[in-house]
Parts: sequence; structure tokens; C-alpha cells
Amino acid sequence: MNKKTVYIILLSIALLFTLYEELKLRPYLLKHHITNFYIADSLPNFLAVVVFFLGYMVIRFPVDDRKVISFIFSLVAGLTLCEVCQLWIPGRTFDVKDVIASVLGGLCCYLFFRIVNKALNKHI
Repeated sequence: MNKKTVYIILLSIALLFTLYEELKLRPYLLKHHITNFYIADSLPNFLAVVVFFLGYMVIRFPVDDRKVISFIFSLVAGLTLCEVCQLWIPGRTFDVKDVIASVLGGLCCYLFFRIVNKALNKHI
């Protein structure tokens, strides 16, 4: 299996989980006031980083290491900036947990990238 196929499969899984999370899981958690670990509130920020990263890897494949790292950093910085801008948008609120979720998403994406590269480079 080549790297692009792995990223396509991971993107498909991430999109299906995001769909499930937004349509079923999140409404259920919010309806039943289950806010442990802030999953209902901050998981979308984590998933946004993962989905955009995997989409980038599928569309721009192959990508060199520096561009991937740059993209992940830019993505996390952009989402953080959007979160900070909410301080001045009526009806919106800044939430540090969303920033943390975005950063964790970026770290997971970087780890995905390293693991996929390492695992598939051994088999080539």
C-alpha cells in the first residue's frame, strides 16, 4: 500500500467520524449535559486540524517534510487566531480549550505523518 492510499483511507475515516460526531455524538452529549473532558465543545477544533491536514496530504501528495510541518503550524496558528478573534465578535466566546484542542490536533497530525513515513519507507 502506498502513502497516498493510506492518507485517502485516513481522510475517509476522519470525515466519517466527523460526520458522526456532528450529527449524533455532539448533540447527544450536549442534550444530556455530558461535558466530561470537553469532548462536545472542543472536539470539532481537533477534528478540523486532522481533516484539513489529511485533505492537504491527499491533494498535494507527495509533499516534502518541511512543507508538511509548515502547513500544520499554519493551520494551528490560523485556528488559534480565529479563536482569539472571537473576543471581539458579538455572540462568540474565546475558549482556551479550543486552542488546546487545535494544538493537540496539530501534534497528532505530525505524529501521523512521521509514523506513516517511517512505516511505509521500511517496506519500499
